[in-house]
Amino acid sequence: MIIFNQNKKTTKNKNGFSLMEVMVSMFIVLLILLVVYAIFSFSQQIKPKIENRAEIVQNQRAIIDRISRELRQANNIVTTLPANEIVFEDGHGNLEDSPLQYLRYHLIGTNLYREIRYYYFNMDPSTHVHYDETDDLGNLPSINIVEDRLIGEYISSLSFNIASNNINIEATLILNNETLIISTYVSPRNL
Repeated sequence: MIIFNQNKKTTKNKNGFSLMEVMVSMFIVLLILLVVYAIFSFSQQIKPKIENRAEIVQNQRAIIDRISRELRQANNIVTTLPANEIVFEDGHGNLEDSPLQYLRYHLIGTNLYREIRYYYFNMDPSTHVHYDETDDLGNLPSINIVEDRLIGEYISSLSFNIASNNINIEATLILNNETLIISTYVSPRNL
């Protein structure tokens, strides 16, 4: 006679996942994908702002460095300050091999230009003279513009003021709703 053990438990083969396990793992993967997408989307939105800000800061640094360096060497400020442009005698001029010349920083639209000019009398155009000299007949000199070169962009306003023997420079730069306001002062050495 063969006796069967009725209390023997039948073993199940667990090779797959239950429906609940699949649903939980899909939920976790979906949650991770949503977080990654949100971070990616945010970085794509912020990237143009960061690029605009970097462009403005780079422009600002180049503009202020150049104007400051040249104003420090200025021999004479021609412009009556305050003003939105400035003309001054280049401090590098008046050397044996360097002619007397003047620099002018001015805006055209939102672009900043650096103009190099000199003054002369019509009877002798090759001789550079000071801006306020007069000839024998009392005539002021003529202006010859040697160069007028773009040196900066995105400038909505520019002003030059004088206070305590310093020249204050203020500029507002705007690019795609990003605004940077800068203010600095320069102490000319030769004035």
